[in-house]
Amino acid sequence: MTERTPALASAGSTGAGPATAAPPDFAGALSAYATGVTLVTIADGRDDIGTTVSAFCPVSLEPPLVLVSLLAASYPAELLGTSQGEGTSLGDGPSPGDGPSPGDGPSPGDGPDDERGRVGGGPGGAAAGRFAVCLLAAGQRMLAGRFAAAGRPNARRMLAEVPHRRGTLSGALIPDGGLAALECEVSRRIPAGDHLVLIARVLAVPYQAPSGDPLIRFRGRYPAVT
Repeated sequence: MTERTPALASAGSTGAGPATAAPPDFAGALSAYATGVTLVTIADGRDDIGTTVSAFCPVSLEPPLVLVSLLAASYPAELLGTSQGEGTSLGDGPSPGDGPSPGDGPSPGDGPDDERGRVGGGPGGAAAGRFAVCLLAAGQRMLAGRFAAAGRPNARRMLAEVPHRRGTLSGALIPDGGLAALECEVSRRIPAGDHLVLIARVLAVPYQAPSGDPLIRFRGRYPAVT
């Protein structure tokens, strides 16, 4: 009997056949996967943006790379989804939603900015594909909840009563009190379903706490680490 040779998947295919709707229990199954919680912040030159992200993981030590997955329709993905001004692109073409939306500007009522006197005062920012990631500690669940809200949370307003600093390389606001903070620059963008996956090179580690428990998300909650 002749053995049938499996057909090769076409370039760019996952090998899983045509795209279909997610299985009914898919979201519930994923919620059973406990993950650490991070805060991703971006300075786009006119505003400071932040969003809570649990889809974060280390990729490589040499070179130092991490992965962040953002909802493709979100403003953070819009800001970081373009390679304009980026010096470390691996040749990816433009992603959907490139460029900031017209008419965006600082939200009314924002407090004074940092010592540089302007938003995104560092050499980085969204135009350079740069952002910061704070690995949140167990005591920062309220901060995670604030930045998980839909829309475009203004980071300066959200962090007004929280000790923070502005990243030297990214220009992004970084809250104190986390387990660690990273400043990153996008090196590759991968559209993936309803998300945009970013592979980013770590440029600096602004701080690392000597101890502390992580903030964990599990089944839609932030349970205490025991």
